Amino acid sequence: MATPFTSVLKANVINPLEALLKAEFKGIPVHHDPEFRRRGNFFIRLIPFADELEVQTTEDQLRNYAILLRMYRLTKGRFNKSNNFEQLINFSDRIKRLVNNNSNYKPSSTYKWNDGVISSINYDPNLDDEEVGYQVADLTFNCNVLI
Repeated sequence: MATPFTSVLKANVINPLEALLKAEFKGIPVHHDPEFRRRGNFFIRLIPFADELEVQTTEDQLRNYAILLRMYRLTKGRFNKSNNFEQLINFSDRIKRLVNNNSNYKPSSTYKWNDGVISSINYDPNLDDEEVGYQVADLTFNCNVLI
């Protein structure tokens, strides 16, 4: 008999995080592409990269999940501090505030995660050749899930 399970990463982390981002940034697409694909002038990729056991008990587990939010903004022409860099910083700050406001996330009283945080932002990540031309910021989202 197969072991029944729920994809905790998808059900408790990726789907709710995507819903929060889409509600806050209406019109900005959120994708799950494992490899970069050109998706327009502004978009976000969700890339899960860690699932770590924090605490094991006889009845449950506390797991820490990490998702990379890679934010892309197409920049054409001459670089301008107020039009380019400041906008990327402003979007990053909005995401930090959004996550902070939902650090213990229970939409409709349904537990999803606790201790959600943007733990780091890299405004100068390494880019693949295909990503050149985009301004990119990497935001690391971490949360704990009791399962």
